[in-house]
Amino acid sequence: MTSNNGSTPKKVAILIENQFEDLEFKIPYTALQKAGAIVTILGSRMNDEYKSYRGTLTVKPDATTTEMVADDFDALVIPGGSIRSNPNVVRFVMNALIQGKWIAAVGSGPQVLIEIDQLRGRKATGMRAIRKDIENAGAIYVDAPTIVDAPLITARRPGDLSIFTTNLLRLLDLTIEGSALPDPTEHAHEWWELGEAWGGSSRQEIIQALNTAIIGERYTLEAFRQYSYRVSDNDVRLLLQEISDLKQRHVKRLEERLHKTFHEQVSWQALGSEAYAALRSWLQSSNEISILRRALGDVQTGVIDTYRLCNKLTDPLTVDILETIEQDLARYEQRLANLYRARAGEHVQPPIPTTVAAVAR
Repeated sequence: MTSNNGSTPKKVAILIENQFEDLEFKIPYTALQKAGAIVTILGSRMNDEYKSYRGTLTVKPDATTTEMVADDFDALVIPGGSIRSNPNVVRFVMNALIQGKWIAAVGSGPQVLIEIDQLRGRKATGMRAIRKDIENAGAIYVDAPTIVDAPLITARRPGDLSIFTTNLLRLLDLTIEGSALPDPTEHAHEWWELGEAWGGSSRQEIIQALNTAIIGERYTLEAFRQYSYRVSDNDVRLLLQEISDLKQRHVKRLEERLHKTFHEQVSWQALGSEAYAALRSWLQSSNEISILRRALGDVQTGVIDTYRLCNKLTDPLTVDILETIEQDLARYEQRLANLYRARAGEHVQPPIPTTVAAVAR
């Protein structure tokens, strides 16, 4: 058998364990197969079936890391999951690294490289939750879609997968018939199309995510305007107005992405007028401390909901917008919390988040 460029086919192992990250497995697996590579799924136990973290995949490995040797492969792919806990897997990765094989790790996958102490002095990236782990392992953490520090390739999240996988294909000298692989440094490229072709987010799923984010930001934009009209404390009013202005900019960026890229109109009207009527009714019987408390809850909900959207999409440009929104809201969360504590004093109560999903129902 030969690959699509006429040479001996490349052999790639994907290492998995229970609770592996769905997209971090699926996209490299699909792309490598399309490129004519021989892909072998390696687990830690014979005859097991592994279920993915989000429950969309159940995979039975072809073999185990105990019975295979690193010499058999040109590259390893390590999706996020709990794989670092298995000593046989860790030993397998170490042997591959000694032999100079490409090691491609995404999400929490770089934890295996931490386990074998092979990040010291290197540039690497990974999911935000393990940034400190990467830095403590002696690496220079780079907040970028994909970092190549031969023979390591690392990426942060599902939104980076099309760039990450393209890097891997190029480094293995693989191509996909009928498909030109973009330059991985072209971040402005519409990578979502490759992501969709390789089993990632569909066009409709990205549109739905954008609409969800727009609904959330538009609703809370109006809410914060109403909050600011009903408080007399100047510091509180100015902060609420500042957040309103921020949310207006968020809405503009999201709508531009929806219109210019996907040529779609916003479906935010589905939220309906009942939500706004309920908000105005609540405001009529609320004092300033209650308003400040609710505003804090709204921002906290926005941080969580936007973070979740960031981690389910394989469109880098949409994810960049969502991440900016999440980080903006996280900064204002702390400012609101400080102001709430200062005004409420001993009467501080836990904030009650209001989710747009709940309002929409």
